[in-house]
This record gives sequence, C-alpha cells and structure tokens, in this order.
Amino acid sequence: MHRIVLLMAVLTRAIAPLANVTGPPATEPSNPLASTMMTPPPTVFRNPRVTSKPRKMKQGKVDSPMLNYIFDAYATSNKHFHDKFRPPSFEEKASEDTIIDADTGSTVIFDCKVTALRDKTVSWIRVSEDENLELLTVDLDTHTSDFRYRVDLAGENWKLALADAKVQDSGVYCCHVSTHPPMLRRYQLTVHPPSIKMSKEAFLETGETLSLKCAILHLHPGDAVPEMHWYRGNNTVSLDEIRGGVLIETDQLTLTSHLQVARLKVEDAGNYTCSLESPVQMKATTRVHVLQGSSLAELQSGVKTTTSYLSLLLASLLVALSTRYEDIR
Repeated sequence: MHRIVLLMAVLTRAIAPLANVTGPPATEPSNPLASTMMTPPPTVFRNPRVTSKPRKMKQGKVDSPMLNYIFDAYATSNKHFHDKFRPPSFEEKASEDTIIDADTGSTVIFDCKVTALRDKTVSWIRVSEDENLELLTVDLDTHTSDFRYRVDLAGENWKLALADAKVQDSGVYCCHVSTHPPMLRRYQLTVHPPSIKMSKEAFLETGETLSLKCAILHLHPGDAVPEMHWYRGNNTVSLDEIRGGVLIETDQLTLTSHLQVARLKVEDAGNYTCSLESPVQMKATTRVHVLQGSSLAELQSGVKTTTSYLSLLLASLLVALSTRYEDIR
C-alpha cells in the first residue's frame, strides 16, 4: 500500500508542468488523490481584428487593392462615361440640304460627323434623278464598282471623297446612320460643266497691237498638263509659229491665256480662235477687224468701241427696211 501511494505522487509531479502551459502555476495539492482528478482548462484563440461593427466601404470600391486599382483606372479613362448612354447624333444641326458646288475634274469631300455612334453603322448613299438608291459605302467598306469613291474615318468624321468629279455625278448624297428611325444628312452636289470665255469683237487700225484674252472656267485639270493654243482663220498651226511679233502667255494654274499681235496689217483681220486641247477639248472664236488709216475718230488706243459700230449697223438696217416698205406700198 505504501508503494502505491508513492507511485501516484511521482505521476502527479510529472503531469503538473503540462497543466501549467495554459494557466497560472498551481500549488501542489496537499491531497495527492485530489490532484489526480484535475483537468487543464480549454484553450481559446481570439482574432483581435474582429469587431462588433463591420467597416464601411467607399462607394464604388471593394476591399481589394487590385480591384480598386482597376476601378480608378477605368474612372480616369472614362471621365465622360455617361456619354455612352447618349443616342447618336450629327455634330452639326441642319434642317435643309447642304449645297456643294464643284468644278469638273475636282475632288469633292463630303463631311459627316456623328457623335456617340457606339455600335451603329454609317453608310453613304447616292440618290439618282429617278429616286433610285445606290449604296456607296458601309462603314469603311466600299460597295460600288466606281473606284473614284473612297471613305475615310477621321475621329468622328466619316468622310466620303469623290475624285475626278463629272457633270453626271450631280445629285443628292446621304449620310445614313442605322438608328431607329434612321438618321439622314443630305448633300446636294452640283458639278458645273467647263466653259470657255473670250474677249469680244475688236476693231483696230493697222500698225496697232491686238490683245485678246481667253479663260477656261469650272475645270480642274488634275494631274494633266493643260494645252492652250491660238489660231487664225482656218489654220491648224499655232499663230506664233506662222507669224512674227506674236506673244502668247498662258497660266496653267488659272487656265488663262493672253494673245498679243504687234504691228497689225490688213491681212491680220479675221477670226481668232482660242483652243483648249487637253485635258478636254473646247474652243472659242472672236472676230477681229483691222481698219486702214485713222479716219475713224472713235478709235482710241487701238480699240474701237462696238457701240458706234452697232449704231451704224442699226441705222443702215432701218434705212433698208424703210426703202423696202416704200416699195411695197
């Protein structure tokens, strides 16, 4: 019996240090049997970050550094993200057709600025004289076999370019946006045909200098080099090649030509023709009268006004008509 009590006392001393790990040191009980019945208290782990009230999150952000970074980057690059919800519209308001005048051979540019387009489609359509529709482009794709049409996007501006414009290209062009109902912006194009303008009939004396001017209107030569020549009568050789004292000055940019013939003779009278050979062919003719002597007082500075000539012609006609009327009576 004494040996059993001694063994229990040794075991109690061995267990005591383990029991003191989670609690304060305990005094050795006076009764060895009572110490064998004690159990260590349970270990409780507490999270010091847990509070009774949850933290408030800032609006639009979450408790994640990466997500907050993405949110800030999106908000910065989309300061006007509310524009996404605006319907598409034309930048410039127009209640009537936009009028465009162009010269033959020029390049015509149609501007169509569309804001807040989003997923809508922009098309260019031509309306013919019989109200038929011809699809030219859809977005940046060309849907016509006419290579002169080209579409380009510059910011929000859908530009339609028509190169080498011709008179038959005149008509209505529409910028179409695929909204519901569709949006349309109309352009009225007029391509003017080329024309030639020349000095009026001239009256001069022998020995004076003839001065004639010729101008080509509503023509854009493009890359072609314009050719203008002067002829007299039925000659097919340029005037400066068959007669001396001839000066021809031609401006290829403005398509104007100036002819000067010095020391006129009676045989210099006749029809003078200004001819455009390229890029198109057209010509104009004027009549030049060369009078011998200075008996006509109306001649001043080598040019006689047509008013006196017309007055004389009209008087002659009146005399002839009155004579004929007397014969009839």
